[in-house]
Amino acid sequence: MRYEEAMEEPVLVRDTDMKFPHFTVLKASAGSGKTHTLTKRFVQFLLSEKVPRNRLRNVLAITFSNNAAKEMKERTLSWLKEVHFGNSEKVEELSAITLLDVGDMREKAGLLIDEILDSYSDFHVKTIDSFMSTVFKASAIDFGYNPDFEILMSNDSLMDYSFNLFMRNVREGTAEAAYLAEIVDFLLEQKRATESYMWDPSSALLDEIKKIYRKLSSKGKRPEIEDYIEDLNRTKDKISTHIDNIEREIEGSGLKRHGNSSYKTIVPLVREKNFSDLIGKGFANAPVTKPQKGNGSGQAAYDRILTLWTDLGEVIRQFTVLFARSRCMPYLKAYQSFNKTVEMAKRQQGKVFIEDINLHLAEYLSSAIVPDVYFRIGETIFHFLIDEFQDTSPIQWQNLFPLIENSLSQGGSLFAVGDTKQAIYGFRNADYTIMKGLEKRSPFPSAEHAVRELDTNYRSRRRILEFNERVFKGKLAENAEYKEAGNRSGLTEYIQKPKEEGEGDGYVEVSLLARDDDEPAERKKIQELIEELHTRGYRYGDVAVLTQTNEDAVSATTWLNERNIPFISYSSLDVRRRKISGEIVALMNFLDSPTDDFSFGTFILGDVFTKAIAKDSSEIGIERLREFCFTQRRNPPLYKAFQEKFSSLWERYFDGLFKASGFLPLYDLVTEVFAVFRVFETMQEEESALVKILEVVKDFEGGGFNSTKDFLEIALDEKNGESEWDMAVPKNIDAVQVMTVHKAKGLGFSVVIVLLYEVRNRGFEYIVEEKGEGICLLKINKNTAACDETLQGLYERERMSEMVNRLNSLYVGFTRPKRELYVVGVKSSDKGYPFVLLPADEFLPLAKPVNLADGPLSGEAVTQAPCQLLHRHRQLEFPVSPEEFVTTEQKRRGEFIHRVLFFIDYVKESFETELMEIIKRVNDESNSDYSVEETKALIMALTGRTETAGYFTEVPARQIRKEQEYSDSSGRLFRMDRVVIDSESLTVIDYKTGKHKEALEKYRAQMGNYMKILDDIYPGKTVKGVIAFIDLGEVEKIG
Repeated sequence: MRYEEAMEEPVLVRDTDMKFPHFTVLKASAGSGKTHTLTKRFVQFLLSEKVPRNRLRNVLAITFSNNAAKEMKERTLSWLKEVHFGNSEKVEELSAITLLDVGDMREKAGLLIDEILDSYSDFHVKTIDSFMSTVFKASAIDFGYNPDFEILMSNDSLMDYSFNLFMRNVREGTAEAAYLAEIVDFLLEQKRATESYMWDPSSALLDEIKKIYRKLSSKGKRPEIEDYIEDLNRTKDKISTHIDNIEREIEGSGLKRHGNSSYKTIVPLVREKNFSDLIGKGFANAPVTKPQKGNGSGQAAYDRILTLWTDLGEVIRQFTVLFARSRCMPYLKAYQSFNKTVEMAKRQQGKVFIEDINLHLAEYLSSAIVPDVYFRIGETIFHFLIDEFQDTSPIQWQNLFPLIENSLSQGGSLFAVGDTKQAIYGFRNADYTIMKGLEKRSPFPSAEHAVRELDTNYRSRRRILEFNERVFKGKLAENAEYKEAGNRSGLTEYIQKPKEEGEGDGYVEVSLLARDDDEPAERKKIQELIEELHTRGYRYGDVAVLTQTNEDAVSATTWLNERNIPFISYSSLDVRRRKISGEIVALMNFLDSPTDDFSFGTFILGDVFTKAIAKDSSEIGIERLREFCFTQRRNPPLYKAFQEKFSSLWERYFDGLFKASGFLPLYDLVTEVFAVFRVFETMQEEESALVKILEVVKDFEGGGFNSTKDFLEIALDEKNGESEWDMAVPKNIDAVQVMTVHKAKGLGFSVVIVLLYEVRNRGFEYIVEEKGEGICLLKINKNTAACDETLQGLYERERMSEMVNRLNSLYVGFTRPKRELYVVGVKSSDKGYPFVLLPADEFLPLAKPVNLADGPLSGEAVTQAPCQLLHRHRQLEFPVSPEEFVTTEQKRRGEFIHRVLFFIDYVKESFETELMEIIKRVNDESNSDYSVEETKALIMALTGRTETAGYFTEVPARQIRKEQEYSDSSGRLFRMDRVVIDSESLTVIDYKTGKHKEALEKYRAQMGNYMKILDDIYPGKTVKGVIAFIDLGEVEKIG
């Protein structure tokens, strides 16, 4: 089908008109209803009687984030529910694209909801990483991994551990030491004079190895390591020879040295062997000045010097190319050697990096193996729906391709939705050109190919759409520097029509301010804008401030805080950045390592401690604590001095924690810290951060870890695991939302303020050169690229990709608002990016719309019922007498005897024989070896005693409850050992093992609670209690 014909057809065709297999690319600009259309397609396929092989488990929707997957699941279930209950709008939409009549559609929607809830694992809406993990697990044994391996989202910890193992073998005289010394020597030779000395080469090596690992994993190819050392050395010799020859010619010529020639800086660099600093040197002026006319010998010497000078420039150019190609060589060599240690550590620990999954699958998946993969995962995917397709990386597409190809060969389908204009994740190796290429040509010859476009914007008002068209189709299309990048991503040729009129035109304002770091004009502008918007009737929650970087977002929140404007910063949701988190981590550090004076001092001078002692020790203020820390700074350990100086504070706040550290599980220790210092009481404004800390600790323990040291390593590593530490943002909270453009992708706001600063070109970490089955990693800058045509092409490709990312980020920011858009630009020059693209003169401040007469605002104020979370403030009680200590063996024995008593209903004639069988059975099931005779004697004594025998006698209408759980009025559960229920009375029996009764009062209180619960549940019955001390042979009756 021709592209033009496909664009004229409806986006979703009726199921009776579908032809299988087919492959559809849907271009969906911002605000055009992409998620709505994708969900509608998903529901259509599940409900249709005409789509082949469309059972729940045979349809897969792939997203690129957990939040997107969650949203699509919610939307799918919501669609099905509304269809089932007869929502006319949803039923009408689906009736247009499915053959089912309304009655059958409603019935099938209900059945699908039941199926999803019954078999939720068959409801395939997954992130691409989650799906690939499923495929990888199915074939784990083929890769040499145990099927129960753990996937690591961050590889830093294991990489650090592996590097330590690797470095253990680097000892003087070993082959490893010689190899590493060779690498380090080469690195030092490459070091430029302006770069700092590499005091710790191992640290630099590890950092670069991590970067290389991530880069290679994203490409799915092995590195090619080319050794240029000999070529480099020969070129260096040539440079030195040329310098010597030029010097001789200059000395013999009598010509004057040129004062503005780079030659005078080149000579010392060559003499000092700083060859890397030659890169980028200009050769405009010769080493000597041109002789006067008529000086024949001088002219001849000048010509010889000029020839040598030109030759030197060529040799330095050759050196530059060799240097660029060899720059990564030492790191790649180290990576190659170190990678063996990493693989060994991963297999030993049963762990896999998330990057490994795609890398392994890229070498494994092929059309021949796909049926076997589907067999292993237990289902075949026939219909693929892919969201945000522009964010697919080359290796992800490489791995998806054979799976999709297999599905299409069996009459399946592929529906890929995306917008190349919103491709802003190039730094994560996403490649928008994959989608761009599929728009033009299908790689699946057997499947019908169609490209369609959602051309109506349902989010933004007309004036906002006009502004975007003026920026991207106007200014960008006319700009010689950026036009090509705009063409490549589709920014200069998209279609966006406003939805039906009648809701107002919207408003756009562009303000360009001069940069002033001391008194930033943008601060006042943003403050006044938000206050003015609030005055006009907008809630704070209707407004978003979008920035280019996290640092800019932090600045913006500071400005809002100055005016007491409520805000939520999406760039600081990581609880590790909160002051209170730092204090908690400092305390945990101290408990793990008591000699850490810095951590102890940090904690006692922090808010948690000073607020905790404010009530009962108000005389000990922060100044006194500061003075104490200062005077004791030379007398470590600090905590010992604190113990002596503030003994009462130590005993109350630290003594119990000090004893519990290393004894209590990590989660219990953290909750005890919270209870001791009453943080939920004294730091109520930090409740969300405190709860998140507890969640992270719980998840950490759930992963099989319990070491305080390991947890602290994760807590202190702010570069990784950000998502795990992010606090959840409450919905409908009335606060300005501050975030980067990247975090705003997929969101919409009534009013958006976009804060822009001038962006300058920056260097690239690594540039990849494809070489057949392998790749080369290069370090190239502008000067290096200018020396070689191939390098120039690679550099321009990377520069163009970076430019596309920048332009797309601008598009994402400008397409978030629904009603009003304010662009606040802070410029250093008129020609800087992005200000050259802003039509500031066409969108000057004008009369603003009166919003309250313009329809309901995006988020009406939500009145919430009063709600208070209850937190434990009661501290753990530590045993104070030997009788209260229960050893593991004593506990096991107690559980054993309780289990034996559980199997006893009544004492009958054959009771003794039955009892011995019960004891043997419990021994077997608990893998124990307790004495049958001894246990039998204890039980017989209990059941034969005058005070208790009656409770083991069968009586008409009597009921027995053993280890039954009962709930009190607040919902807490209590398990009771034996409850004897008669017609007019009820007796609860609690068994106690051990030979001590010192805790009798505690047991009585426990029994009193049991009796109260039973009295509420069985009104009208007389409730009694019995505490039976099995080992002591005594009984305590209550009531």
